[in-house]
Amino acid sequence: MNNKNNKKMLLMSKITITLSVFLLLFGSFVMLQNIHEGRLYYEKGALGSFLLGLTLLISAYMNIKRFKAESEGKTIADERSLWVGEKAGFVAFLLLIACLMVSGLANSIFNLRLEYTSTVYVISVAGAFSLLIIGLYIDKKGDV
Repeated sequence: MNNKNNKKMLLMSKITITLSVFLLLFGSFVMLQNIHEGRLYYEKGALGSFLLGLTLLISAYMNIKRFKAESEGKTIADERSLWVGEKAGFVAFLLLIACLMVSGLANSIFNLRLEYTSTVYVISVAGAFSLLIIGLYIDKKGDV
């Protein structure tokens, strides 16, 4: 039954990869069209669909790797690696909230005239990369 369930989930992950590639191509096309027409690249939801497609692609790829490893009988994660992920996620979340607060305060105090949508997208992408970097740092440091 577990093997049958893994095959269904593997098929769903492959369908998700197809959908995410479509979203990536659509987002890229709309961003390039906006740039060509002289508008901001994130208008018409282009950046949102691009980021959603990228997120779906990464998660589906990781799920496929996990399902294949489970079908071969390999162990996926131990307590330490799960704890590293939780700790890195917590630190990255706090860092993301702090960056949003600082950018909002700097915008209101110094009248920088920043657009909220552009700053949130940039800070969100930086937060996603900080999650990866902090996770690698905590894992290498061994301090859990």
